[in-house]
Amino acid sequence: MNFFPKTISNRILIIDDEEDVLDFLQIFLSSLGWAATIAVSVNEAFSHLERNAYFMILTDIAMPEMDGYELVSTLREKKVPSIIAMMTGFGYNPKHTLIKINRAMKCEFFFKPFDRLKISEGVQDAWIQYHKGFLLPESQIDPVM
Repeated sequence: MNFFPKTISNRILIIDDEEDVLDFLQIFLSSLGWAATIAVSVNEAFSHLERNAYFMILTDIAMPEMDGYELVSTLREKKVPSIIAMMTGFGYNPKHTLIKINRAMKCEFFFKPFDRLKISEGVQDAWIQYHKGFLLPESQIDPVM
């Protein structure tokens, strides 16, 4: 499986088996100027990754065919250059195993129900981190209108 190489991108890939979550995130992120693509399965996500570069991959943890941790490990093993963030409906608890694992994996973490400001800031930070090293025209420094 060959993934699309790193290139300047405003695309975000969102992976979740819950369609209402996908719909919300696609509408919300698109309203901020991002090109949000959704995938209801890991296989669909891999297909998208073969065709396009995504500066960010936002994946749920609990999915039927492969959980988010396995997906992140696979993406890193395959050297997919996207910034990866995870989301869960478990809610925030600083002593929870998810938080400890998150620190080890060094991923951004979003909790459902979503804090729109946190998502917006997290995506903007991911865009900046992904594009470090690219010489961008002045007009592309801040892609969100």
